Amino acid sequence: MDSDIVVDSKGRILIPKEIRKKLNIKSGSKLILKIEDERLVLLRATPLKDFQSELESFQEKLKKLTTEPISTDKLF
Repeated sequence: MDSDIVVDSKGRILIPKEIRKKLNIKSGSKLILKIEDERLVLLRATPLKDFQSELESFQEKLKKLTTEPISTDKLF
């Protein structure tokens, strides 16, 4: 879905309603703005609780791969 938007005098942009609705972006939603080459990329930030849940799932999968304890210090 493409949409032409305009930057206002304060540097703000308006995300079109149909895009906000499709991506469930509401007032107060946290977003991440990245620069990739010559493009701006806007991503919805992952809430911390979702990240923690994914990390716990990943840890459970790692446990199945080895019988030895895994130090998180060694993972990073």
